[in-house]
Parts: sequence; structure tokens; C-alpha cells
Amino acid sequence: MYKKNEQAYEQLNKFIGNWNTKGIIPSSNNQSEIEIIGTDTYEWIVDGFFLLHKADVLIGNETSKTHEIIGYDHLNNLYTMQHYNNRGDSGFMTATVNGNIWTFTGDSLRFKGGFKENEDVFSGVWEQFTDNKTYTHLMDIKLSKKPFGY
Repeated sequence: MYKKNEQAYEQLNKFIGNWNTKGIIPSSNNQSEIEIIGTDTYEWIVDGFFLLHKADVLIGNETSKTHEIIGYDHLNNLYTMQHYNNRGDSGFMTATVNGNIWTFTGDSLRFKGGFKENEDVFSGVWEQFTDNKTYTHLMDIKLSKKPFGY
């Protein structure tokens, strides 16, 4: 049996639980500010080698539901994130953590943020890769851990 990289899995363990999710997509030339509100949950699956992340949020008036499997790739020393959503889309991202700063990177999205307030808050900024080959601010997001039993 493969021996886990305990430090890598301790980082993932910080996500375990139920979270209230809030965010903002700032206004732009052709749209007003959009509020994001909902819940995220993280739980261990497959004998503790992977996390199942479920997001259920409203982005403005649109429901967004996503399931994501998060694992640790010990050969490349990074996390893998495969997601599927209620629009039939799927995608793949990788993640790294340096100190307390997490970076998620996909084909057209990037996130930077981390844990705060005794690890009861996880927040950061999502950016989107543009046709100009630069990243622009997409949204601010904040997950606040619900007390145990909620």
C-alpha cells in the first residue's frame, strides 16, 4: 500500500466540513455587480485519499452546482482537481500551497487565497485568462466554516 504524504493530506484536511459561501463578481461595462451565495462541503472519500467537494451556489439568479474530486499527486508534488457541474461542463485544475497561500490553476482560471481566522475562513480572488493573454479579476470569494452540527 502507498504511504501518504502526511503533510500534503494535512493541508487538505483543513477543508473538511460545511461552509457558507459568499462572493462578488464586480460590475463591468456591460453588467452590474453579481452576488454569489450558497454552500460548499468537503468530505474524505476512497479511504481518505481524496476529497469530495460539493458546491451549491446562486450566482445572481443562476443555480450553480459542482462536484469536484481533489487528490494529491505525489509524483508532481501538487494537488489535482477534476470538476463536473449542472450545465454538463467538466474541467481540470492543479493546485499548490506555499505556506498558507493556495494557488489553483486551470486552462482559463486562476485562484490565489488562503485560510484565515484559525482556519475558519478560506478566501481569495479568482482571475480569468483573457484573449489579451493576461489575467483579469473575475470574482472575490469567501467561505466561512459552519459550526459543527450545522
